[in-house]
Amino acid sequence: MAARRFWLAFLLLFSISPIAPIAPVFAERQTKGLAKDLLQDRIGPLDVISISIFPGEEYSREVTVQPDGTIAMPLIGVLQVQGLSVSELEILVQKKYSKYVSNPQVTANVKRFSGRKIAIIGEVLKPGYYDYRDGMRLLELVSTAGGLTQDARASRVIVLRPGEKESRSFSVDFSTVLAGDVTRDPLLAPGDTIHVPKQPFTTGAAWVNRNILPWALVTSMIASVIVATRR
Repeated sequence: MAARRFWLAFLLLFSISPIAPIAPVFAERQTKGLAKDLLQDRIGPLDVISISIFPGEEYSREVTVQPDGTIAMPLIGVLQVQGLSVSELEILVQKKYSKYVSNPQVTANVKRFSGRKIAIIGEVLKPGYYDYRDGMRLLELVSTAGGLTQDARASRVIVLRPGEKESRSFSVDFSTVLAGDVTRDPLLAPGDTIHVPKQPFTTGAAWVNRNILPWALVTSMIASVIVATRR
């Protein structure tokens, strides 16, 4: 009985993995206001931008920023957009089209930031770097990476987000998103690194399998030989 308690305690000890030292901030708090932050991302060459104009839908276009930082639009011609934020681009295009369209409403979205990457590591089927897309959320990135592995600890996904003065990293209970609560699916930002950890017991069990069980098997075999020689 004492030996059994020892092994149970031993397995429990090594089944506990350290939790990343990141404050468990709710994803909604990090998501709130992030859209405004994204509007400050500056447009650069080879970015793909969708520009919608109403009224005047026939002038709406999806354009690629040229190496010299320009785009070409119907009627208004070539515009220098490199270095502008999305909101500044909307104002510029609206001003230009106001000469031809009555009170135009302009909406711009960056479909792809060239050179803007987002990374996902850990327990996903295809970890690595992916192109950031305007409005990308965690569920979309995980799906793009092939989904979670069976050992993933979905309740403790970490979003590593460096800030200019301090880290803005936070944790996400992604299991609630998988259960259907999309309100807890956070917006991601260019440069984020997402870490999907292993289940604690899975990590501990693997350690035991590699380091303890082989020796336990050898010890058991030796004990069997000793008992057999004493008979």
